[in-house]
Amino acid sequence: MTDKNNKSEYGLNRGNLKMIALFCMTLDHFAVMILDSWLKILAKESLEYFCVNTLHIMLRLIGRIAFPIFCFFIVEGLIYTRNVYKYALRLLLLGIISEVPFDMVLKHTFFDRHNQNVFWTLLLGLITIYAIDGIYKKVKCKKAVRYIIVTITALSGMYLAEFFGTDYGIVGVLTIVIIYLIGREEYVFSVVLNVLGQAYEVTTFERGKTFIVELVIYILFITTFSIVIYVSKKVNNINAKKMLAGVAALSGINPIEMAALVNVRLFAMYNGEKGKNIGWLFYFYYPLHLAALAGLCMLVKLY
Repeated sequence: MTDKNNKSEYGLNRGNLKMIALFCMTLDHFAVMILDSWLKILAKESLEYFCVNTLHIMLRLIGRIAFPIFCFFIVEGLIYTRNVYKYALRLLLLGIISEVPFDMVLKHTFFDRHNQNVFWTLLLGLITIYAIDGIYKKVKCKKAVRYIIVTITALSGMYLAEFFGTDYGIVGVLTIVIIYLIGREEYVFSVVLNVLGQAYEVTTFERGKTFIVELVIYILFITTFSIVIYVSKKVNNINAKKMLAGVAALSGINPIEMAALVNVRLFAMYNGEKGKNIGWLFYFYYPLHLAALAGLCMLVKLY
């Protein structure tokens, strides 16, 4: 009999969801590379600028769908992979391979040490939840002490991402951690970690006349998203629940990430099955499509 909390009769499998992520990511990167560059050479008062800018906004919103799906399957990977070390090595390899295409896209140079591609974020997220999973399963101590150890571990992974300048930074690793913790039904603890992780953003605010206004608005946002993380416990479907909390955590970096709330519906239809094996395509597509888009930009002399 099918577990109603984990599977859906509608049948969106892992392969389907990964293909959706790749499609949305491609549209997002097309907007970042091609449309961004195009907008810079158009007159802002022109109809052409208005049309291209509207398309740019639409594709960027669609692109928000991709990253939470990657994060969800990092957590799934920890749970179901036969060898976590090989999984981590695969992410490491792809992080190295993807760096030049990523820097060409972001900085129009072959290497920029200040910004690292998303595979480094996913790798740090995997390492962080692997360590947290080990703490839950193997460390024998009082609950309060365990929470302190897990908090230190989680924050270490988040701040390493920020220190190395990985894509999505602190909030990227935080999203992976929150999805993992919601799977363990750690709702209050997830809220605490969300607040601690998001607090870093305050240090980036300029100490000017608008500092207090920005701080108040940011506190309201974080409070709202933290409430969403907590009330995710009311969602019956476990996959939709984890995705809702993950998107709420991710939205702390920018409210535009709320466009990924469509994922909650998609993952309510996730049936837990593997589906068509797209294997290495799912991973190698990232550097290949970045290189192709960078090449296209240079071909049409957009940069």
